[in-house]
Amino acid sequence: MLVKGVPKKLGIVLTFSIFIFLLGYYIITFLILSILAFVIQFFRNPQRKTPDSEGIIVAAADGRILSGKIDKIEVVDSSYPLLDKITDDNEAILVSTFMSPFDVHVNRAPISGEIIHASYYPGKFKIAKGKILTENEKNLMVIEGKYGRVGIIQIAGFIARRIIQYVKVGERVKIGTRIGMIRFGSRVDLIIPKDCDILVDIGSKPKAGETIIARFPTTQTEEERFIGDERI
Repeated sequence: MLVKGVPKKLGIVLTFSIFIFLLGYYIITFLILSILAFVIQFFRNPQRKTPDSEGIIVAAADGRILSGKIDKIEVVDSSYPLLDKITDDNEAILVSTFMSPFDVHVNRAPISGEIIHASYYPGKFKIAKGKILTENEKNLMVIEGKYGRVGIIQIAGFIARRIIQYVKVGERVKIGTRIGMIRFGSRVDLIIPKDCDILVDIGSKPKAGETIIARFPTTQTEEERFIGDERI
């Protein structure tokens, strides 16, 4: 399954490559087909089976291939850009996932709820590692659910040149549904309430819509609270 609109464009390119091949331009045909294969793997839009547990927060982005992974889990304060647009608290937890160019780049809703805020910020296109939040192009979405708010920040990278948002303010989304994508290598930051129990570690390789990132405190068992205290 590919992103909507892509199969038709790929069909045109494939037809052109066959025409080039029949004319005897084999090297050019090989290059076109190689690029085509890369585009196909990049615009993958697979089905995902989202857990139905109460009060969970699932991954918004994939980080599974090569260098893709969760590379930052930390408590952020009011100095963190955009925090005031996500929560009224002075602190929150940041879970940041770096997506390699070979990961699925469709982003999914981490919780069920209403899109209460969305903002686009133009910027640069530096490599999506390190402190690039204040400089790179980015898009913020805030979802308010039954147990609290979660912020999703899509950050463009060196290759990524377009952030796409599928949902609008006021729209209700279900956990695990597609909410947008970033083309090529990029990063997605999740900002979640500070009292949530984090269920992943730095280095984890999440699958968007399936991997449980955290759980809201009102739904934790005593055992899960203990695990959360040990990790944060």
